[in-house]
Amino acid sequence: MLIAIAGWLVCFAAGVALQRRLRNPQRASYVLFVFVLWVLAPLAVVYGYTTVALRPELVAAFACVVAAAWATLLVGLLWGRLGGRSQHEAGVLAYATAMGNTAILGYPLATLVFGGPGLALAVVFTEFQFLIPSQGVILGLGRHFAGPDSLWSRAPGMRQVLRSWLLNPPVIAGVGAVVLRLLGADITTLVEPVGPVVGMLFGFVGFLQVGLAVSLEPLRHDRGDLWRTAVTVALRSGLMPLVLLVLAWLAGVRIPGVFLLLAAMPVAFYTMVVAAVFDLDRGLARLLVAVSTPAVIAGVLLWQLAAG
Repeated sequence: MLIAIAGWLVCFAAGVALQRRLRNPQRASYVLFVFVLWVLAPLAVVYGYTTVALRPELVAAFACVVAAAWATLLVGLLWGRLGGRSQHEAGVLAYATAMGNTAILGYPLATLVFGGPGLALAVVFTEFQFLIPSQGVILGLGRHFAGPDSLWSRAPGMRQVLRSWLLNPPVIAGVGAVVLRLLGADITTLVEPVGPVVGMLFGFVGFLQVGLAVSLEPLRHDRGDLWRTAVTVALRSGLMPLVLLVLAWLAGVRIPGVFLLLAAMPVAFYTMVVAAVFDLDRGLARLLVAVSTPAVIAGVLLWQLAAG
């Protein structure tokens, strides 16, 4: 795990260096965003949908995850509207509340803590938590709140948001994987060796993206930013696991440990990437990630050390 963390830091430093040297780092962030959307995310979806064993208790746990994820998303949209002082802020607050760091940080952590089976469940959690692949939800939220300098066209209406959610490469890959499984075509031996590699690549590419996207402006935050950050972090790491546990208790369902780990993930690093690509508040996104991330990494590291 320490080697993986060192690799993440190297990729982050490389991203920051590229941001300083490139004339248009926003374009580089966009290119990597498209690479993840069209390559890494579909591969991860195919791996997860092909290898996970669908048992009745796991389906019941998924149902609780879906309900908790949508509840968190709706609360995030409401919090963005109430807490944001501008559309730039509202988009960051909504996204940061709804989307935990289940891919860039969650995939490698799930791989390190739970192994290959943990990664398969992590992929299904990340891509299935809204019933549609999360990369599509990311695209829809980004386009909905996009600013004037966004590199992707704005989608203010709900019809356009739904189209962004449903028509994208991870969704298409997921449908293909499900169809193959229903037809009895077993590609497990093809995807099993690829899955853990893709899981770790998500971490390395993700930290490179974060280095490219993080705001390098001096820290200038007022009390309003600080209390908005405190509320958002509390909602992000507390609301979804709490709702998930309550629903599981009411339904008498056992929630896998990897699901609880991912439900409590900190504000997604992708908040900064989305802010850069879709022209949102990059400074607030940086603050949210910087406050929430170290605590979770430290907690997982201590958990691993204690377990060992």
